[in-house]
Amino acid sequence: MVVTLQACTTWASVAFGFASAIAWLYASVVKVTREQVVAQRSDDAARRGEKPNLAGITLDGWDMSATFAAQSKWSVRGAILAACAIGLQAITQVAANV
Repeated sequence: MVVTLQACTTWASVAFGFASAIAWLYASVVKVTREQVVAQRSDDAARRGEKPNLAGITLDGWDMSATFAAQSKWSVRGAILAACAIGLQAITQVAANV
């Protein structure tokens, strides 16, 4: 069985596409609880020898700012993976016509 460049890039594109979908789906549901934020800020302040800043806005037990940051990080990962999938599709098309 001979594996061609076109087959490899096609399957890699599919894998990146699925990974992108998973990352974007996770971005839509990830939540960071207020307790997680307080613990992280307390640990960070203790390492620096400072008093922690525990200000924040919560909604239904999750910290809005930290949740939006987590959603943004996962959305960026999804976009990068989608860009890789599209790039591999372009390589597949170019390789097929060379």
